[in-house]
Amino acid sequence: MPNIMPPATAEHHYTWEDFIGLPDDDRRELLDGRLVEMDVPNEAHEWVVAMLVHRLQGWAMSNQVGIVFASGYKVRIRRDRGFMPDVQLFRAGGRPLQHAGLESGAPDLAVEVISPSSGRYDRVHKLQGYAAIGVPEYWIVDPERQTLERLELDESGVYRIADALEGDATLEPASMPGFTLPLGELWRLPEWFTR
Repeated sequence: MPNIMPPATAEHHYTWEDFIGLPDDDRRELLDGRLVEMDVPNEAHEWVVAMLVHRLQGWAMSNQVGIVFASGYKVRIRRDRGFMPDVQLFRAGGRPLQHAGLESGAPDLAVEVISPSSGRYDRVHKLQGYAAIGVPEYWIVDPERQTLERLELDESGVYRIADALEGDATLEPASMPGFTLPLGELWRLPEWFTR
């Protein structure tokens, strides 16, 4: 039987424990004690996530620097806030991962792919949350505008834009030697598929 939770009330705010107890197919995220519905991913969103996981996992595994997770692995920001980044990179030798979700610590990279209605959420709430737990690098990818912003956390705990790319530019982050990402691959399905 699915885990059905009653609506949050003034007396009942959802917590991290409630969030990690949700069924795997429940796409809600935890924001200030509320379970917030996320957009159902569209074709462009899923293609971008798949390509990012493919490119990042290939680089991480071949260089034995870490592993990459796609949407679904939960990250605790605080007791009443938790997110599911679209893509996460965990470097080798870092914090141990937990089965249900990352209870403490932070991914080394969090990526959010903007959906039509998620721009403000990704650029404000998630940006603040990832900074609060010390995620060193945060990418915001917008398939509609064909842009990728690579943000790095500075010593004061504030994200600074390290790269702002668009169209067919190539991402080659200094933080990831040998990794290249031609952005054009994110915006278009392969020609052989669309014929």
